[in-house]
Amino acid sequence: MTVLPFPVRPAARAGAAGPSRTTPVTGTFWSPQGPAGTFTGTYRLERLLDQYGQTAAAGVFTGELVGAGGEHLGMASRRHTAAAELETEVDAFLARVGPVDVNLLGFLVTVDEFTVRVPRDLPEPSTVHLPATAGELLGQVVSAAGAGRAAASEVAAREAGTR
Repeated sequence: MTVLPFPVRPAARAGAAGPSRTTPVTGTFWSPQGPAGTFTGTYRLERLLDQYGQTAAAGVFTGELVGAGGEHLGMASRRHTAAAELETEVDAFLARVGPVDVNLLGFLVTVDEFTVRVPRDLPEPSTVHLPATAGELLGQVVSAAGAGRAAASEVAAREAGTR
């Protein structure tokens, strides 16, 4: 038997990751004892992205699967990307997802529609590094190009000396 060690990650500090982007979710699936299995858990939004010209939510479903007879089938976690619709509020975006089918423990779970609140916590861009005039901008471009040429000539000199 092959054993693969996995590195232990330190626990995240409370509040270190910023505002929570986790929401409770529920779903249903065909369980071994009948059609009424239930999934209860959470969805943690990792990021919003553009997928084929449409907004998509990439995140992780985590929760418990319970069979039709009430028996615990297991805990499951799965990364999943699904189409999302964005609505705006004054201080946040609402990402509406679902219903969506997710494979958890080999069961095709239909997760009901849910909404994740995404705070607008982007800081204002810093203007400290921006040049005030076109002349300053040109000076930065010229000095950057000169620094690039100097670095390239140093590399060429080193290579010429080693040959």
